[in-house]
Amino acid sequence: MSKDRAAPFSRKHRRYWLPVTGGMLLIGAINIALGYCAYDGPPPTPQKIEPVIPPSMYARDAGVDAPAASAPAPAAPAPPTAR
Repeated sequence: MSKDRAAPFSRKHRRYWLPVTGGMLLIGAINIALGYCAYDGPPPTPQKIEPVIPPSMYARDAGVDAPAASAPAPAAPAPPTAR
């Protein structure tokens, strides 16, 4: 048997809406004020980030890491047909 629970919009829960909503608004206002006070603006010139990737110590995977071929490899010759 399940417990009888009050609906979220019932009179029982109505008294908690104002403090909870007010608390959330207060926290949001504090976050906006801190962000506004802590923001110094963008740097004068943007910096380009150039990652240095060391070469792999594992064998290359021919299906993924192979250089692009100029022409596809020829297919196997067709078997002779019976006459």
